[in-house]
Amino acid sequence: MLRPALITCLLASPLVAEEVQILPGYSDFRVPSAQVTDMPMSLVQDLVLGFPGEGEGLPRLDLTAGITDGRLVIEVTEDGLADDSTRALQRRFEFLRADGGWQLVAFGHRQRCWRGNTDDWTDQPCP
Repeated sequence: MLRPALITCLLASPLVAEEVQILPGYSDFRVPSAQVTDMPMSLVQDLVLGFPGEGEGLPRLDLTAGITDGRLVIEVTEDGLADDSTRALQRRFEFLRADGGWQLVAFGHRQRCWRGNTDDWTDQPCP
């Protein structure tokens, strides 16, 4: 008797967290899946560990983290890339407190281009 009611409840409730919102002015390139984690920095760990500390160009990695409007915001910026079109990449992760940790709720990826005589960030591919 309870089995049909339980199945109905399970099917009616989302089994996965909502989609991750793409931030305005950013693209959805390599957007991570929506997830709850107790260690939000683990999502950027591979970006930091895989960053080339030497080589062509003048590579620089900037990592900022802080609480803004109740959200944990982590920004990873790779600058001075040895690429003929892309000068810098930036990824922004935004988390809200959730049961058991932090819920990834928003993400964005953008870049700065070598060409175009502009220092602005763009969500479009570099020419």
